[in-house]
Amino acid sequence: MLAIKDLTGSDLDVILRHLVRREIERGTLLFEKGQKATSTFFVETGSLKIVIRKAKDGLDDVMLGVVKPGGFCGETALLGDESFYEDTVVALEPSVVLELTKEGLQKIMSASMTAGTKLLLGISRNIREAIAMPQAQESARIIAFIAPKDGRGRTTVATHLARHLATSGKRVIYLDGDLQLGDACVHFGMSNQPHLARLIQNEPRLVFENIRKYFLNAQGVLLLSSPPQPQEAEFVTRSTLNQVIQECVRNCDYLILDVPSHIDDISIMMWDLADLMVFVTAGSLSAMSRLKRLLTTLQRLNYPAEKFLCVCNKYSADQAEYLVHYRKLMPYRWLTVANGQRALGEAQLRGASVWEIDAGCEAAKDMRAFCEEILGKPQAKEKGGIFSRIKSMFAS
Repeated sequence: MLAIKDLTGSDLDVILRHLVRREIERGTLLFEKGQKATSTFFVETGSLKIVIRKAKDGLDDVMLGVVKPGGFCGETALLGDESFYEDTVVALEPSVVLELTKEGLQKIMSASMTAGTKLLLGISRNIREAIAMPQAQESARIIAFIAPKDGRGRTTVATHLARHLATSGKRVIYLDGDLQLGDACVHFGMSNQPHLARLIQNEPRLVFENIRKYFLNAQGVLLLSSPPQPQEAEFVTRSTLNQVIQECVRNCDYLILDVPSHIDDISIMMWDLADLMVFVTAGSLSAMSRLKRLLTTLQRLNYPAEKFLCVCNKYSADQAEYLVHYRKLMPYRWLTVANGQRALGEAQLRGASVWEIDAGCEAAKDMRAFCEEILGKPQAKEKGGIFSRIKSMFAS
């Protein structure tokens, strides 16, 4: 039986209505590596084995792992329009599995956004990768910048922090993880050549010796840019990006992750790896409401509140009422950055910092205070990924 925390009975009924119950015999092949991914499978009873298949008869299978009741496999089927299975999975014994197709997920999302979102977050991480994921060295600090909606100044704030850290003598790597619409290179006054997708395409071994060839030296910050064309994002997978991140954290003091506004498996991986999650929002009612929904979801998934830092960007005095109200509803650490539209706009056009344009303006002062806050308060690393926190959502 599939059980998911924090869902009403009606939401759970919606999910169960779109799962197909299948009884399978020992040795049944569910899917093969490289096959187009169409379904995710949840194990109700029995067990499945993840294998390297050396022959069609399966006699020489090399077993990599076992999926037991409450576990799942084939989750890549639900994480993209054109995805392919990364493993071969066979029934280890007579089993019962619950199959969820892409069409089934779409119907769940239409019927209950709450149920669909939680289900997608749950299946977006593979149990084997979450357990085996290497941890960053303690010397490297990973800071993820997140905004519930584009246009809130996420990249502006992130690039200013990167500059400040670099001028403070820190080794800083900036990874633009907004693979389709990232523009960190513009903020540094540079082109996005070379870029992350080119690295993945060209280098069979994702070791730091090869990765460093694709950095742009952006005013002392090593920038790994997002690709110039949105379609090139398809070359970057969760697995390859994780390899790049793990190599980077072993070779820097700070890794800045510029995370896209939408939720997918790559965004979630970056959330998991972060020591600090900086949420950049505007002070309007709609922006605060979006942020509250996102933070509520993350709290339900047991992300520790100690990792949260909220930044109200483009702040002005007429937004004070909204800010006071929402700070009570979101009792986390908060900082504000004044609305320095002229100075910040000119800074972006020049590929410079606001301190170079008008060091005395309120936005420049607030931006420096934010950076000093980051430098002065290192956070302890939270071990484990999202799956270690939400695995109780899926129980037999």
